[in-house]
Amino acid sequence: MRKAIIYSVAVCLFSWAMFGVFYLATKGDVQGNKAVFTAFETLYMLFPMIVAMALQLLRKEPFGSTGLLKFKNGGPWLVAVFLPLIAVGLCTLISALMPGVRLHFGAEQVISQFGMDGETAEAMKDQLAIMPPAALVLSQIISGLIAGCTINAVFAFGEEYGWRNYLVKALEGVGFWKKAVFIGFVWGIWHMPLILQGHNYPQHPVLGVALMCVFCILMGIIELYLVLKSGSVFPAAIFHGTFNALTGLVLMLVEGGNDLTIGMTGLAGFITLGLIIAAMVIYDKKFSESQIIS
Repeated sequence: MRKAIIYSVAVCLFSWAMFGVFYLATKGDVQGNKAVFTAFETLYMLFPMIVAMALQLLRKEPFGSTGLLKFKNGGPWLVAVFLPLIAVGLCTLISALMPGVRLHFGAEQVISQFGMDGETAEAMKDQLAIMPPAALVLSQIISGLIAGCTINAVFAFGEEYGWRNYLVKALEGVGFWKKAVFIGFVWGIWHMPLILQGHNYPQHPVLGVALMCVFCILMGIIELYLVLKSGSVFPAAIFHGTFNALTGLVLMLVEGGNDLTIGMTGLAGFITLGLIIAAMVIYDKKFSESQIIS
């Protein structure tokens, strides 16, 4: 546990310090240039891996000492690719059941939730206006699945190397649920500087920090199961990358509500992830006893 705590403190302090440098470099206007802020958010995803590797070098531990940096065949890979798509569909329906929310195809929610403005917002509106709704949704699904298994998975691996690789090994011997909650909380609080700048919760950035921890714990339960079931961190990276690529679809398909109620990081998403976890527990009676397959 001591090793896990040291890493958790180190990765948060390092990441927050890098955000501080970015904040000073932009003179406090981190949202002034959306492209630059997006680039920093992408770079931020690599910090958990950088810190984990630095600690491994200091301790003279081989990078592969966790036993999770290997490819293995098996069901979790297909689950990692297609479960995010199921989650998005379910979350869309649950979002539509929230007070004041209805199914509606449009750009408004996407623009609002992701803080788009100027040319980016206009480009989104133009894209939605040109293509038929069904064709655009299908193209988003296909591109999301491809991106999730390629470029998105690469950057998601930057996070997963720390959360579901280094920390999983550091918490060896700790029960499944305690391990999932610990990793999920660290993962959530690590997002704090970005959340306070409006990432995911533009309308409620302060409350969003706590909600992000809840979201990451729920997501982390699913990802930890995939890792322990497969004996590899890569399904978690693919799940994470595909999830990121597809989650915007929910906002494209509903109208109303706010960042606390709709979308994967809102109440609808929490219910969706809770239902998925419940289904996985029912499907696998030994869900919480999952161990790394060697």
